[in-house]
Amino acid sequence: MKPRPVSKFQGVSFPFYALDPTGPASWKSHENATWHKNCSIALRNAFFLSGPQFTDKASRRQMQPCPVSSVDQPEVPSSRTSQPTVNGGQSFDMALEAATLEHSAQQSGPQPVAPQPLYVPPSRPPALLSTQSLSAPPPSGTDVAAAYQRHAGPSVEPAHMSDVQKYKDDQLLRNPGGRSYYLDEKKVVESSHKEPISGLVRKDFSGVLGNIKNFFGNMFMGTTVLHRNEKNEIQQGHQRGLLQTIGDFFKDLGSALSFGKYHPDSAQAPHGLKNRLVYSVSKLKDAFMGDILTGVPSSVNHMAKNLILSGWHLAEVLPDAAIGNFELGQKLTTSIFDNGHVVIEYLTDITPSGDARLRVHASNLKELKPPLVYNLKMPEFKNGDIRWENVRNTPFRKAIESIGALLADGLAIALIGQTGCSSNRRNQIE
Repeated sequence: MKPRPVSKFQGVSFPFYALDPTGPASWKSHENATWHKNCSIALRNAFFLSGPQFTDKASRRQMQPCPVSSVDQPEVPSSRTSQPTVNGGQSFDMALEAATLEHSAQQSGPQPVAPQPLYVPPSRPPALLSTQSLSAPPPSGTDVAAAYQRHAGPSVEPAHMSDVQKYKDDQLLRNPGGRSYYLDEKKVVESSHKEPISGLVRKDFSGVLGNIKNFFGNMFMGTTVLHRNEKNEIQQGHQRGLLQTIGDFFKDLGSALSFGKYHPDSAQAPHGLKNRLVYSVSKLKDAFMGDILTGVPSSVNHMAKNLILSGWHLAEVLPDAAIGNFELGQKLTTSIFDNGHVVIEYLTDITPSGDARLRVHASNLKELKPPLVYNLKMPEFKNGDIRWENVRNTPFRKAIESIGALLADGLAIALIGQTGCSSNRRNQIE
């Protein structure tokens, strides 16, 4: 077979079949076609990387290196039947090995330094990218929820209220009827005095029905009472109804007579004779003083208050329908009937069975605080006692309730004395 022509590149000569995978049949009979192709490409790349640099574009394009696929490279056999030569008799295997070593050395050697960009002073990184933030523990679910609430609705510091405003606000929160008070939704809105007549009348009837509902609630198991806490938030309380009070009387009486064996209000029964006797006496006091003498009259007082308030707000319908179409008319009716609501609450509170009288006549023998003094020493917020926990016991409230309760007591004593005198005089005439 005639050998194929030889090509020369910059003084380097090698047969064309070294770069041509379609070489002589004798070559193909000894070597795998794929291995021969990859070896040829590797040798060409070796000459390109280690040989002299070309300045002309044609030579540069001709000697562009080709990638070698490592996947297709099989193991190199240990012996070959045909060893083509390049560069003056150097074997093909030796040239390939030398080119591979030179190429790997250049890859691991120092790389050319790329031109550095202009220096730009780095800006201060955000707080979340700092070292402390990255090492900080993740926030808890409570913190995430609180952060969301602050973002969705930031808390606004409530406006300062005087003691008179606090008193009026507490009284309007107790029972339905206030123009701007929506007790079912537990919110108070700012009145614009531009409501349509239909809205005003609907609100009046809502107050009437709400008080009738509370009347039956106070007759049976009690009603819900709203009040504000230290953060000016509207909270929910409970006042006992008449039927619940009677039921509590029989529970307390049964606990007292059984010396603590029946104890529905406590998890454990008292142990020992002394503890049983003390428990029995305390339950007798709760049954007769707390339930009969205090609880039953208080429930009746609440029922009477609801009836009066329902009639009061029913009377509000007519003026609202007459002059409620004007802003001045709405202001007038709101002022009259809201203030009238507060007055009704006050007058029913200072009666002998009212809530204010219970506060004024409360005492503490252990602390040597007699009636009237004990209430005056009370803080504005007192939790754990039903007599104080539903109101803000401000100095203004203490003053007007003390004066009103004492005047009511004096009036009651005068009426009783007058009634006794009238009876005695009638008996004398007869």
